[in-house]
Amino acid sequence: MKTPPILLKLLHNSAAKPSPNFNKTASRKDDGGFTLLEVLVIALIIGILSSIAAPSWLAFINRQRVRTVNDRVFQSLRLAQSEAKRTKSSVTITFDTTVDPPKVKFDPPVATGGSTQTLNGGGEIKPGTIALIFNKPDSTDPKKSSLVFDYQGNPSTTPFVVTVAPSGGGAKQCARVETIIGGMRTAEGNDPVTGCP
Repeated sequence: MKTPPILLKLLHNSAAKPSPNFNKTASRKDDGGFTLLEVLVIALIIGILSSIAAPSWLAFINRQRVRTVNDRVFQSLRLAQSEAKRTKSSVTITFDTTVDPPKVKFDPPVATGGSTQTLNGGGEIKPGTIALIFNKPDSTDPKKSSLVFDYQGNPSTTPFVVTVAPSGGGAKQCARVETIIGGMRTAEGNDPVTGCP
């Protein structure tokens, strides 16, 4: 195939030619980089933004820790209740805060979880970051509290409330066993009737 002469002429005329402004647009060596003042202003802006964001981030992390442990407490209560119903025998669940992070003990041991579970969220909760508070601690040891579910899954004490709070203070959540037939729910806030005591 032969290229038409008009197209050849057009291609020849549009071929790259040095621009008359080429030397004026070329970068000069003294224009590269940032001045010390520009770097300091950027560092100052980054510092201000991080100081604003850091407290919000720490509060978010504390809320997540509390939520994780509260979910584990609620699941442990449900597990003890369902095990009592399944085996048609009483199951005692004991929350032990003498260790850090706290532990849950089942007597007799449950089929799916054994006799002890640690409330550390799979290793995510470090020692000293959360605290458990009970509305009815045992009279023998205030750092332990037990609840017995009978063969029908009914609790021995109502209401039984386990409150999870960050050690440094802040928003707390709780797991509540409220009714004599074992109705449970989670709550948050500082209301002793509908929230956490």
